[in-house]
Amino acid sequence: MRVDRRAVRGRVASAIEGVEIPRPFDIGEFVRRLSRHRGRPIHLLPVELSPASGVRGLWMATGTEDYVFHEVGTSRLHQENTILHEIAHLLLDHSGNGHLDEAQARLFFPDLDPQAVREVFGRSAYTRVQEQEAELGAAALWDLIGRRLIADRELEPSAAAAVDRFGEVLGQPDAR
Repeated sequence: MRVDRRAVRGRVASAIEGVEIPRPFDIGEFVRRLSRHRGRPIHLLPVELSPASGVRGLWMATGTEDYVFHEVGTSRLHQENTILHEIAHLLLDHSGNGHLDEAQARLFFPDLDPQAVREVFGRSAYTRVQEQEAELGAAALWDLIGRRLIADRELEPSAAAAVDRFGEVLGQPDAR
């Protein structure tokens, strides 16, 4: 099944409509504003993940809060992209058809009983289409935020702020 890029972008844009984008952009402040907009807390939780796990991030929702786990042992840019990917799952209201297995429970909550974690969070595994939508959703968020994801390049915060300001003044080419 082919994912409709415009439809995903529209859903993401609608979901963040009214959320003021912080300038210069700061992922933590953006998530705080999104949390207030949605009326439920979103917690960003950095965790150390094994490269062998293949997991870089995870979104879990409870009845009242959302938790976004992301890899701490990577670049800031990669962390931000992972967070935006998980936020895209959240904004697109994805639910899956699987569960949090014992290895994943131990990975994200090493000090807790894996069975208890699985019962509380019951994470869903996403379909291939949902993963494609989350990737497109993250790209849409980067665009809506007004920054481009530049592979293999990370700017210091002051330089990123300057690039953001130039982008605001000069405008960004329409990549759609």
